[in-house]
Amino acid sequence: MRLKRTKDYKRYMNMYCQTFHFRKPFQVLVDADFIQTALDQRLDLRTNIPKVLTDASKQMVTPCTMALLKSRGEDASGAFLASKRFEKRRCKHQTAVDEDICISQIISNSNPHNYVVASQSKKLRSKFGQIPGVPLLYINRANLILEPPSEASMNKCKQIESGKTHASTKELATLKTVKVTGQGKVTLDVKAAKKLEEKQESNKQRREVQKAKLLKKRMGPKEPNPLSVKKKKVVATPPAAATKAAEKKQKAEDESADGSPEKKKRKRRKSKSAGATQEAAAGDESS
Repeated sequence: MRLKRTKDYKRYMNMYCQTFHFRKPFQVLVDADFIQTALDQRLDLRTNIPKVLTDASKQMVTPCTMALLKSRGEDASGAFLASKRFEKRRCKHQTAVDEDICISQIISNSNPHNYVVASQSKKLRSKFGQIPGVPLLYINRANLILEPPSEASMNKCKQIESGKTHASTKELATLKTVKVTGQGKVTLDVKAAKKLEEKQESNKQRREVQKAKLLKKRMGPKEPNPLSVKKKKVVATPPAAATKAAEKKQKAEDESADGSPEKKKRKRRKSKSAGATQEAAAGDESS
């Protein structure tokens, strides 16, 4: 990329950042034809787009774009696989609609989410050129081009810059409370100042009420604190060994109640004399 072109691109993006509050990494909304052209020209979008925008960026694709690439069959299979690597940008459509309609609805009339649009469609680019604050990318042969800011964007930029130099509505209202006499003395109009103060106070109260209503809607009814709620008692199931022991005990009690106690087995001990006679008999046999 030439040095002059790089400087121009940097100047364009600085203007978008200062005037329209674009943030890094830049979000790039890519269409189907742009992906297909990049694949045909062997352009790696993940490395080339940050170079053109002179900073980090993330490529995004809508489900409608992916559906369009899938419907094209084997001819666009490579582009469809490439689109899977990009971040998905959700749209409101349950079933896929025309790609131009989908992207137009996302950009809307003011590009509220600050997207850079990468498209090969001249019709779509000319449409977004009428909306202020929409950077446009396209591929010319094997070169990635960032279009200069449109006339609508430049007019909006001039309007914002001129607004910074003039007094705001709040400042103009404050100036109305000041009186300048013929001798050049500056005095404060007490009545006008009091009215302005009351108006500002009422506006502040109205904003606070609206804010409280919104918070109440968002929060909704609260659930009880899980630490203060009494825990349910869990009935533990007895283990197998304990149940067997209990059954044996119950059986023994039943037998004792019937009057036929269980006989205890006695172990017989061998006497020493019996052991000696057995050893002597074994010795006689061996001899």
